[in-house]
Amino acid sequence: MLTEARSLLKWCQQSKRWIPTNPLDGVEGVGKRKHGKPQLRIDEARRWLAKANELASGGDEGAVAAMVALLLGMRATEIITRVVRDVDDAGNQIWIPSSKTENGKRTLRVPPELREHLLRLVESKAPGDLLFGPHWRDWVRKSVKRICTESGVPPVSAHSMRGLHATLAMEAGVTGAVVAASLGQGSASVSHRSVVRRSGGSVLGQTARRSAGPGRRQHRLTARHGTAGRDPPKLLLRFGGCWRRSFTRLAGAQRAGAGRTGGCTRD
Repeated sequence: MLTEARSLLKWCQQSKRWIPTNPLDGVEGVGKRKHGKPQLRIDEARRWLAKANELASGGDEGAVAAMVALLLGMRATEIITRVVRDVDDAGNQIWIPSSKTENGKRTLRVPPELREHLLRLVESKAPGDLLFGPHWRDWVRKSVKRICTESGVPPVSAHSMRGLHATLAMEAGVTGAVVAASLGQGSASVSHRSVVRRSGGSVLGQTARRSAGPGRRQHRLTARHGTAGRDPPKLLLRFGGCWRRSFTRLAGAQRAGAGRTGGCTRD
């Protein structure tokens, strides 16, 4: 609340010249600022994804958008602003040429579970048409919550699904830098602070912070059900089946070098 109020008053002062000074400059909040959103448990997420897939197969475009938030970790604004030509390589890749930040420019691999739904959306549409049609970003949030209600799980936001995407990836042993690149964030520390759920005994404790510092060797995280050198648990592989494959491709692209940053294609 304090941050939002300070930003509003800064706009009033600097952009509109309505006030001579920002009265909240120098004001500090009491206590530690909270980050991240509540996330579904894995069994709950499975039920949610099964219901979303069922609705999407029946032609529910909102369900497809909600699946994109979870399986690709995209922001709501990134989802609603995608156009038909952004779905590329026979539906195996989606381009995000512009985003909230410079690091948000990236390409993402589409898991098979989502590919068929996206290909249906692009049928009979021009390359420049909006993939999901004209919507405000709250459409994605409402779609996520509607599926929560229909699947009988606690209501969560679209941003929570983005966070769950990161949490599952890191608990499967993916390094923080690659997760941050997939989410369109500048560093792993941003991912840990903003979207990754920390829980007692999980892999997201002290070892997760090792990947945040620039210039350090990126450490593979120890998965909750075994070491990172082993395959991730079946419950994670079955959950969309995309994390290990997608992030491995991103890591390979990151090492390739030229024309790529953080494993993601730039314009």
